[in-house]
Amino acid sequence: MNRPGAFKITDKAMEICELPKGARFLEIGCGEGETTERLERYYGYQVSAIDLSLKMVDIAKKRGLNAKISLGDGEFLDEYTSKTFDGVIMECVLSRINLPDEALHEAYCVLKDDGKLVISDLYLKNPDPGMVLALDIEAKRMAKIPHEDSSCSDDCADEHKQRLVNFRYEGVFLLEPLKQTLHEMNFTILAVEDYSADLDVYVAESIFAGKEYLTRESVPKGTGYFLLVAQKGGKDGKNE
Repeated sequence: MNRPGAFKITDKAMEICELPKGARFLEIGCGEGETTERLERYYGYQVSAIDLSLKMVDIAKKRGLNAKISLGDGEFLDEYTSKTFDGVIMECVLSRINLPDEALHEAYCVLKDDGKLVISDLYLKNPDPGMVLALDIEAKRMAKIPHEDSSCSDDCADEHKQRLVNFRYEGVFLLEPLKQTLHEMNFTILAVEDYSADLDVYVAESIFAGKEYLTRESVPKGTGYFLLVAQKGGKDGKNE
């Protein structure tokens, strides 16, 4: 599997979510469909899954699942009506999405009231406070700049350029700003758990197998792996 922890982290997330058989789940960035299959066949969920890679969608479809698997972008979930899903899951995906704030907003919209959001990804375990503050200031400054076509040049017109946000730095998350962002969107944090040991095992096994999907050289020093489960709304509307 192309992420740390295999189904260990997925299963823990489902334990926290406590959704009944038949619940509707959306997987964003399904890859080859391993988690899609797990959610459908092991948990009995009704699953929809999207991925930006047509190749990955084709591979996932060959698993012969009942899941609706299609080409799609987590930043634009227009094909789904509001309050459609009991759960949305993004495993090692949000760090790669160009507009992560848009993806979180879209996830919020398609979740039913009290629906569960699952994110597992890379995070910086002990970020420098000065860097965190500087990132927050710069992200706010950039957010105020109008995005006009006339202002784009060859240097800035890259459609794959990631938006600067205060909760992600070089593809790695800052947990406190991420939790605050979710809180401001009206999510309640149910659990945040560290799985950095699984990241270390994954890197070692990938290198040994000659499949270096992720190496310690490709991410900042002090990077770990986390699981976060949040609920849309909540009794008091507050996180932990």
